[in-house]
Amino acid sequence: MSEIVLRAENLKKVFVSGKKEFTAVDDVSFELERGECLGIVGESGSGKSTIAQMITHLEAATEGWIFLKEQDITHARGKALRDIYQDIQMVFQMPMESFDPRCTLGDGIGESLRNMGISRDETRKRVGNLLEKCGLDKEYADRYPHQVSGGQCQRAAIARALAVGPEILICDEATSALDVTVQKQILELLKELKEKEELSFLFICHDLALVQEFCDKVLVLYQGKVVECGTPDEIINHPKMDYTKKLVESVL
Repeated sequence: MSEIVLRAENLKKVFVSGKKEFTAVDDVSFELERGECLGIVGESGSGKSTIAQMITHLEAATEGWIFLKEQDITHARGKALRDIYQDIQMVFQMPMESFDPRCTLGDGIGESLRNMGISRDETRKRVGNLLEKCGLDKEYADRYPHQVSGGQCQRAAIARALAVGPEILICDEATSALDVTVQKQILELLKELKEKEELSFLFICHDLALVQEFCDKVLVLYQGKVVECGTPDEIINHPKMDYTKKLVESVL
């Protein structure tokens, strides 16, 4: 029987601005199994990134529950939240913006290790190994974000996410700011990590071709709601809902 590593139940997020309310995510539920990749697709503003932000506690859920390996983490705080970040890490859309421009890539990758009390020498050794695992030479540890390409910076961002040994990676449009050739290289890296490290992925993406190539299951979001769920082939080749059909047609 497959192990469920992440489960969301009836997630809802309402943003309030003055007297106005906006429901960004409405009654979303899903399960993520160990070693599985779940794609979340939908047009801009459909709630994809808000789901990721609730899971990582960058935004508080208005309603619903989040379970990490059957433990309720919906309202985790303090040490409990730090423990969650050992298991869940995020890779963002704009790699350059996710690093401090005043610090080297090695400093950024090693920050979480130093926070765990690991020595400077051991941290540097681990950073070098992480860079090599992600397809970069160890010497990239001494470069600054502005000294590398977008693809190289995203590889460094993936290395940083792997530093604490997470079980789940959330990729929020992690390839969309890269050109097509580099996108494919990053996707191959993610595939390799999925197999070798037995990582589970939430893959938020608007590119259905990448979703079809990488994901095991797909959620289709429209105005914060799940309108369809299935395998990539089911969603792309046999869409049931009108919105999904339009989404597929828009990229064909």
